Amino acid sequence: MRFAIVTGVLVLLGTSCAPTSAETTPAPPSAQASAVAPRSAPAASQAVRLSRPAPYHGDPPVLLRAVPEAGTFTSRAGRWRYDGVRGALEQVAAVDEPLEHPAPVGTLVAVERQTRTPGGFAISNALAIRDAAGGPERVVYRAPELFYWSGWSPDGRYVALWEVDSYSGSVDLDGRPLLVIEATTGHRYDLGRTLLNGTTAWTPPHTFAFVAGLGRDVWKDKTLRLWSPENEIRDVTPSGISSFAPAWSADGVMLYYASGRAGDYDPLPVFAGQGVGDRRIAVYDVVTSKLRPLAHEPGYVEEGARPSRDGTKLLVLRRKTVVATDIRSIPDAPLEVWLTDPNGGHGVALMRITKTFGYYGWDPGPSEWEWSE
Repeated sequence: MRFAIVTGVLVLLGTSCAPTSAETTPAPPSAQASAVAPRSAPAASQAVRLSRPAPYHGDPPVLLRAVPEAGTFTSRAGRWRYDGVRGALEQVAAVDEPLEHPAPVGTLVAVERQTRTPGGFAISNALAIRDAAGGPERVVYRAPELFYWSGWSPDGRYVALWEVDSYSGSVDLDGRPLLVIEATTGHRYDLGRTLLNGTTAWTPPHTFAFVAGLGRDVWKDKTLRLWSPENEIRDVTPSGISSFAPAWSADGVMLYYASGRAGDYDPLPVFAGQGVGDRRIAVYDVVTSKLRPLAHEPGYVEEGARPSRDGTKLLVLRRKTVVATDIRSIPDAPLEVWLTDPNGGHGVALMRITKTFGYYGWDPGPSEWEWSE
């Protein structure tokens, strides 16, 4: 069998919903360092770091067609860049994740403070906020053991992160509690457990789309939700639907995502694109609260999409469907990246990635890529 599915039973601990008050500490002597460790552990930034795991990305991609209108897009986790103008697929060097995160607007900087585990690993266990223009550095969050950085809201008022009460690579695959923290007060909002890749997306000023649901098997219930401090949490998708890979339009009106019927895993129909394996792109209009499906390409399932800034085209991640008579004979089901019109139609395949079914059948794709368009 080409892909093995391992199931297990995990007992997961809940987290407190109590707000965390901000703590003020002296500003660091220099604001230029990009990896600041606490003074009690000056060498922590040089140790092996326990950070958010990246999804499995399969074989190196293969160029199918160079399309200048596709521009360039980059998967840092997959370490490659597509350049439609030059007709090239290039390797991208691995880059260490920064420990300092400037807000997209304003002068605030989020600083991951690190310490060492008894085994010598570097972990981020506290989050501080510093005003780059000067002033004290204030600790707004302390983790029970460590945390994984997610990102700033577009208006620079909130940060999102995943809380880790006890490090485990296996538990990481099943998701961690997602928190939003107000940068100036340290007030926290608990959003429940989510997977660590392809499950979050901000739109201005501070509306947060996230996929709630425990467990690495994405064909189980995964509910797409919206959060904002004004409207709190509301569901976008109903029960019985598994949704993932949210991506906003530039104007914040349309939310694109992949979804399919939730249910139990059965490899033959999943690889054939049937049952819970039948995944397609839908769009949610936040003004009208209406959902609509996008065009479906026969012979494929859709795993994710990202709209261009001008709204005239999409990057769509598709997986070829394959038919087999028994588990041992299931062939490879490669992923392909397509450029389509804004409705998902009239597309052309740009590149292909083989042996990339991923852990439990999912790659977050374009929702987490950098795209020039």
